[in-house]
Amino acid sequence: MSIDEQETIENFFARYTGYLSDGDIDGLVDIYNYPALAVSPHGCLAVTDPQQTRDFFTEGRQFYRSRGIHAVRAKNIVTEIEGDGIWVGHLLLENLGADGDPVGVERNAYQVVMGADGMRRIAVSTPLDGV
Repeated sequence: MSIDEQETIENFFARYTGYLSDGDIDGLVDIYNYPALAVSPHGCLAVTDPQQTRDFFTEGRQFYRSRGIHAVRAKNIVTEIEGDGIWVGHLLLENLGADGDPVGVERNAYQVVMGADGMRRIAVSTPLDGV
């Protein structure tokens, strides 16, 4: 795949938030690099098995729906640095209610890697709001 055909970071996060909004667990499993790392104030978790991702997002979908969150969109994508197939940055994930109106925002940082297939995948995910 040529550089011109590689997925942009904006398209990547549109794909990611689309999977989140649609509850596409298989898409979410595929959007992570393995191994990946989840870093939070509670510690670091190595994500080595796609089943870990499947379980996390299945449980998370129920959690978000119980709080009236039905979709999510990426906003204010900030690139801190990008080079040689690695993107490092942060963004806002705006949570949306059933009517499409914003009901909350989450700040997250990511390290995203480019696969040989030209598709980006999350290597490190970090919530920045202390959860």
